[in-house]
Amino acid sequence: MKKIGILVLATLPLFGCQTSGPKTYSANSEPKASTNAKSCEFDKIPGKTYLIAPSFQKYVTNSFFYDPEKEKVWQLDKENYASLISQPLKVVETGIITKEDAKSRQPYLAKYRYSEDEIDGTPYIRDKAYSSKLVTKDCSVYYLSGGTIVKSLMSSIVYQDGSKINEGDVLALYGDEPLQKKSMNASVEYYRFEKILKISTPYYDNMLIRGAINTNNKSVTFIQLYADLTFFDKWGSISNAIDTNGVRHEVVRISTDADCKNSDMFGCKLTETVGVTIDENFLRNNQGGFEIKVSGSKDQIIKVSAQMVEGFLLGLSEAKKQAETGDFGV
Repeated sequence: MKKIGILVLATLPLFGCQTSGPKTYSANSEPKASTNAKSCEFDKIPGKTYLIAPSFQKYVTNSFFYDPEKEKVWQLDKENYASLISQPLKVVETGIITKEDAKSRQPYLAKYRYSEDEIDGTPYIRDKAYSSKLVTKDCSVYYLSGGTIVKSLMSSIVYQDGSKINEGDVLALYGDEPLQKKSMNASVEYYRFEKILKISTPYYDNMLIRGAINTNNKSVTFIQLYADLTFFDKWGSISNAIDTNGVRHEVVRISTDADCKNSDMFGCKLTETVGVTIDENFLRNNQGGFEIKVSGSKDQIIKVSAQMVEGFLLGLSEAKKQAETGDFGV
């Protein structure tokens, strides 16, 4: 658990299903009786100063809460968020496991616990069962829910001057504890009957890059961006792809899947799996990542990270070496 400042929380009595409000952050060992006691020396707390974005203030209970010993559902009383929406705030601690986080760690919720996020150009697996502690100018303590997604976080918090935060701030708000870098190293596997080497990056953000080398003539037989595209209610019927240089790429439709469990609310969730043909030169010319727009009856833009491109090219180089030497590690 990473601590950014010194803190002691006052213990306040419980009233029914809710607490009496935010506790007080203190710079010394004595808890303060008043929530508004100006004892925290806010200006001396390290780190950047933020504000809740004006457009998010009425939704503040979606991402924030004030009692770590109670689930968030019992903390929807907006009158207790007055300090949070009106005062500057700082992060004082990350990697906290609150009552809400403990609930999220139960085995039956495991499939909802983790998310894949690219933050500041790096792919991460993020554990949502952590929270971050915040303190406001008047020393009130609040918590940022780990379930808050990156896009929402970037729109809910701004700098003190009202300008937008960046993804470096997102890393500071989540803290190190929930974030594990996702390796994009490609696997290389030899198929001895087919006499091919298959290269594939890990599946991440609903996509991967894959390819193959013929070990007889040592040629690259194909490279493909494989992607699962999600639509609701109506199929995208994807048949075209174009990159940011205006170059068109072949599209292969691989499979489709329909999930209509919640069709009464959103329509069926429709997944089209496609392969977009690319080549080695394209990847080497786009080592910083790239975007491809796929289209049919609907459009969608696929954003591929630099790490995935790098991981595939390293795997391709390894496969070429194996094809040349005949050493397939089997």
